[in-house]
Amino acid sequence: MVNEKIKILIVGGGAIASALARHFRKYDYVENIYATSGYSDLFETVDIREDDLTGLLMFVLENKVDLTIPVSEKSLGADIVSFFQSNGQNIFGPAKESCNFILNKILCKKFLYKIKVSTPKFGMYNKVSQINDYLKNSNYPVLIRTAYDSGLEDEKMVCPTLKSALDFVDKLFLKGETDLLIEDYIYGHNFTAYYITDGYGATLLNTVTNYKFIDGLFTDGAGCLCPDYKADSAILSRIENILSNILESLDLKGCPYTGIIGIECVLTNQDNFVVTNIKPFLQNHDARAILNLCDDDLIKIFTSCINGFFSDEYEKIKTNQYSSASKSIYSEFENSEITGIKELDNIDFINIKHKNDKYYSNIGMNFSLTKTSATLSRAKKYLSEELDEIKFYGMKLTKWE
Repeated sequence: MVNEKIKILIVGGGAIASALARHFRKYDYVENIYATSGYSDLFETVDIREDDLTGLLMFVLENKVDLTIPVSEKSLGADIVSFFQSNGQNIFGPAKESCNFILNKILCKKFLYKIKVSTPKFGMYNKVSQINDYLKNSNYPVLIRTAYDSGLEDEKMVCPTLKSALDFVDKLFLKGETDLLIEDYIYGHNFTAYYITDGYGATLLNTVTNYKFIDGLFTDGAGCLCPDYKADSAILSRIENILSNILESLDLKGCPYTGIIGIECVLTNQDNFVVTNIKPFLQNHDARAILNLCDDDLIKIFTSCINGFFSDEYEKIKTNQYSSASKSIYSEFENSEITGIKELDNIDFINIKHKNDKYYSNIGMNFSLTKTSATLSRAKKYLSEELDEIKFYGMKLTKWE
């Protein structure tokens, strides 16, 4: 497939699509890149819903797309992978049956508990009376989140007291969110190890240090450092054993997992960690940082996974010796003009308004800014210097530890 000019469709958008497109543009055999949402000069935006499988298939057939990569949980939940495979299309990602336990946070916790993975104490409830009883006997702080995470920050919260927890539960129930996951919040060093797998073998892509808080607001990701500086070979070996158990369990069910999988962990001391979450692809806050350090041909790797040759062909994925620092910039308000953006090569837009060559904010995560350098300290320094130039009303970002 990669000996001729090819076309790629990314189902999803944001910083993930932008980072992938930038990486793919390095290959001279890539002719066109499409994405279903987002703003970037790196790809052509296609106005088709991520769960409109028939519409997406028609687009792929009409435009002779060679490879489809679903990066949104919405598309994976609609089972785009099985649908495309049944219609003879090359698609890199897990089928719904393989990743449903990841998409549903409650199922994820049950799965981790079943295969005896160390994870924070948790409870799963859909009645206020049961939740209140659990909260009254909990140690604080606790993390409360909905079963399905659409990316909105008000669907999750670290609650330091019983009152704040009860108030947040009432807020979620008023919104119609009744299936809740409550777990002990674990203090420690947050990191994620990302792997590429064909369902049988898995190879490390890279690790990232996760930053999740902005002014006390708990997010899925507000910034990262790559590679992570605390996940040593002994820790990674144990994570790989966990991943092996996950893949084996899914294979025994007849639904092997193909794609990228991220194992989120909290390192509680030098030797111990707990698994807090699993991700079905790279995330907005870390995609660019990881891909900047990848020196391998990801299209060939993805294709190898699709064709079932990955385990035989890739013992290790090539990475360079650089380091990346990334921060995701949030906004409290919308329609604030964003000034000071100079180097677009370092920015991956997520949710901004672009009009008359000016940029305006939206509420929530707006864009991700990444710098890569020979050392981590330099990457952080260059990132801070560039961020100092960017200003808009309501701008929020994480602080380094």
